[in-house]
Amino acid sequence: MPSRSRWLAAVCATVVLLVGWSSSRSEQEPARVIGPGMEFRKTGRVVLGLGGPGSFDECNAKYPCVLRVGDEWWMWYNGRAGDCFTGGIGLARSQDGLAWKKAGGGKPVFTPGPAGACDSTKVDHPAVVQIGDRFHMWYTAGNRSSTYTVGYATSSNGIAWTRQNQGRPVLGLGEKGAFDSKLVLHPAVVRDENGLLHMWYNGAGPQRDFHVGYATSRDGLAWTRQNDGKAVLVPSVLGDRKEDYVYNVMVLREAGRFHMWYSAAFNLRNGRYTPRANAVVYAGSRDGVHWKRDNRATMFNGKRGSIDEYCCFAPYVVRRRDELWMYYSIGHLVDARDRRRFRTSLAIHKFR
Repeated sequence: MPSRSRWLAAVCATVVLLVGWSSSRSEQEPARVIGPGMEFRKTGRVVLGLGGPGSFDECNAKYPCVLRVGDEWWMWYNGRAGDCFTGGIGLARSQDGLAWKKAGGGKPVFTPGPAGACDSTKVDHPAVVQIGDRFHMWYTAGNRSSTYTVGYATSSNGIAWTRQNQGRPVLGLGEKGAFDSKLVLHPAVVRDENGLLHMWYNGAGPQRDFHVGYATSRDGLAWTRQNDGKAVLVPSVLGDRKEDYVYNVMVLREAGRFHMWYSAAFNLRNGRYTPRANAVVYAGSRDGVHWKRDNRATMFNGKRGSIDEYCCFAPYVVRRRDELWMYYSIGHLVDARDRRRFRTSLAIHKFR
């Protein structure tokens, strides 16, 4: 039988090993970690509706981007005018994240540029990041010929915006033959703990359907395409169903990982109800290039007659204590001649 001193030494060594293992494990697997298999419960409520006749968001109020600003929640979003083509960016504010009031009397905070500019018809799909006391916004810029690129603007208050790069795109079309040689749009931007900016965006080229590309930047102006300019996310198979295209991604960075929710379409038909035709799907990555997708959808479009019966897409996720709130665009079915269908709703994940 070992002596008492040797027994105590062995116990102490075991305790040290257990504490060390526990600390290492908690660092690698923090409580309430984001990952695959997470369920979001739809609230079934429209949190941001359309504006009235003649408003900049008469047709659409979609593509939410939500940040905590002071003691309020702020949502920048895309509005489309009565022609369902001309796009501007609006701002709504909320105390609780549920009841939203459009700022400025419902007028846009950012509007299309002058004739001939890269954003002469659309400023759309805002990706806002607050760095220090300034707001930075990357957005889809569309011109009269529907050439889409990514523009950049900054603001001291999140309301009055100034175009940067002399109004020129900061991410233009890819090289001839590349997956993004015809369209570059729908940016999602995060800033990591080292100050590097990461952008994922939609691109279309010879393949026609949307793929997802990836670029990085130190200053928000000069962006370098990663992965040799190739897409980092392309349509795949979810369960036993083939994705037609992947689009409108959102990325959150936590615990040294990137967490993406992307939109996927499965035989989505314009103006027709199709069960499980559209979904939001989770994927995770350590480097922003290689993504591991969940093997099931986070959520599908709703049942016939629901507010998202046609589609659910363009999610934006924020953490609220032990919950994740997902704001997302919704589409309902209307008469084919009436294109006013896209609004914003909310789904919530509660950590157990």
